[in-house]
Amino acid sequence: MSTSQTWEGIKAEKNSNSAFKSFYVPFVLICVSVVLVFKMLYADSNRIEAGIIFAVISLLAYMGSFYLTRYFTTRFIRTNHPDKNDASSIEKIVVYSYAVVFVLKIVTTIIPSLFFLQILNIYTVYIVWEGCRIMFDLDEDERGKIMLIVGLSAMFVPALVSKIVQLMLPGF
Repeated sequence: MSTSQTWEGIKAEKNSNSAFKSFYVPFVLICVSVVLVFKMLYADSNRIEAGIIFAVISLLAYMGSFYLTRYFTTRFIRTNHPDKNDASSIEKIVVYSYAVVFVLKIVTTIIPSLFFLQILNIYTVYIVWEGCRIMFDLDEDERGKIMLIVGLSAMFVPALVSKIVQLMLPGF
């Protein structure tokens, strides 16, 4: 429950697998599976089609948001702090910042009437704030800039990518 201790543990881990493979992909698959099942259950008609469409949209949204967030973060670090340009640390910050987003997506998909819990996505900003202190050892001003890039991307880019994909689908 202690964010600082958790980030210190994340920084210390020396897995051969990347954080993307060991944390992000399994949670994306869990989210997509939950979306598939519960959108099929809650659909009025064409249950299988609705479940598959929403699952594919969710998959594209989370994968796209990961790569966009990592790209923006890498560009910022490379430009402003070239000495801290460590791909593994950047990936860990981005991947673990999505933990709250995944949990809230699962809960609100299972029980749609709890949609108001999406406000708890703001906790992502705090997670990134603490992570930047531990992973990059930055001062408050620089942490604030990275927090805005990663935190806001983790909260809003999945919805943006999802909306764009929905607009491109015919008859949706």
